[in-house]
Amino acid sequence: MVEKERQRSYSWYLDKEKKNQVFIRFVFTSDGKGPEEFSVSYCQIIDEKPREIVRYDCSALENVHMHQFFRNHHEKKKLDKEISYETMQEFVDNIEKNWGQYLAKFKEK
Repeated sequence: MVEKERQRSYSWYLDKEKKNQVFIRFVFTSDGKGPEEFSVSYCQIIDEKPREIVRYDCSALENVHMHQFFRNHHEKKKLDKEISYETMQEFVDNIEKNWGQYLAKFKEK
């Protein structure tokens, strides 16, 4: 179990209606120099329940990958990325730029 001092999580809304939200969770390495694992996800409130649309994550057991819940069949796509703050920021930027497209694909399925 990871010590609480090494864990952080943040969230914010992408829209004024507060139905589209980004969640970030990460665990620092023991020396505090970088993330050991992380998760960056985009959720929308549908029927008063949060539904995950896309998630990027990694852990000590799995390399960086993307869960595509907006596909007809949930896809898990491996990504050739390092576990770093820069990678987390890249995924946040991607979600902030493309969340409308991901949501449209999710509603099509």
